[in-house]
Amino acid sequence: MDSYSKEIRKVGIVTIIWNVLLSLIKVVAGILSSASSLISDGIHSASDVLSTVVVLIGAKLSSKSPDKEHPFGHERMESIASIILAMLLGGTSFLLGYRGIVSIINYSKGIVPTSSGFIYLALGSSIASIVVKFVMYLYTVRVAKKINSTSLKADAYHHLSDSLSSIGSVLGIAGLMIGGNWSILDPIASIIIALFILKVAFDIAKAAVNEVVDHSAPEEFEKEIRNITTSTKGVLNINSLKTRQFGNKFYVELEIAVDGSITVEEGHNIAKSVHDKIESNFSNIKHCMVHVDPAK
Repeated sequence: MDSYSKEIRKVGIVTIIWNVLLSLIKVVAGILSSASSLISDGIHSASDVLSTVVVLIGAKLSSKSPDKEHPFGHERMESIASIILAMLLGGTSFLLGYRGIVSIINYSKGIVPTSSGFIYLALGSSIASIVVKFVMYLYTVRVAKKINSTSLKADAYHHLSDSLSSIGSVLGIAGLMIGGNWSILDPIASIIIALFILKVAFDIAKAAVNEVVDHSAPEEFEKEIRNITTSTKGVLNINSLKTRQFGNKFYVELEIAVDGSITVEEGHNIAKSVHDKIESNFSNIKHCMVHVDPAK
């Protein structure tokens, strides 16, 4: 197993353990306290377990070496894992939103939930979840940036959404504690949580789809490549620069203009110099191709 897969596997195991504990605590506390927003939050944490498994599988498949059927590698498997993760989040969002709407309909019919003796347990569980999930977000996003993993970064923002959704459950529980008309804050909080999760799912899906459809590299990335190329001795101009994203890697295609009177070998050496400089400056470039044109 390479270092890339090891890092993701380590983060995945830590994430699964904490999410199982949090989901159990929040669902049980939510049931005991009749706090639907906390139950929704617990279901959200449970969905994190499944999403982390998807990330682990995607990372394992994407790290496979190129083979006869896939000569360019398997990096896009990680993008597919991110799309599946977004779909899971979307499904969770619709489930939680539906529960919240049903609760509000029941409220309009006079079926108003009341807090129980376990309401302080529910409040403590929500506050603990905010802290733990935010720490998990910081830990996961740090590793994701370190190894440049798109699916792990998506999972990190999943943790952040869980942390913020727990703030909604705190507001819902506060409404139950006050009682009366304030109890409606609980299902409203569930719907807000659902909408926030849906936004996160959309952002993850958008980023993953861009990776699958050969979206170009960020503007700053291309600007730096241009600077490296034009600063190389012998390069007179850049005739063309094309980049495309391939999972968590990039392909670069360059056409440079050189003096038309130099030998083929000299032109080749200039192209090789550009190639080596670019690949040494970017660890996330999978392949760089430099074509030489005679200057006009």
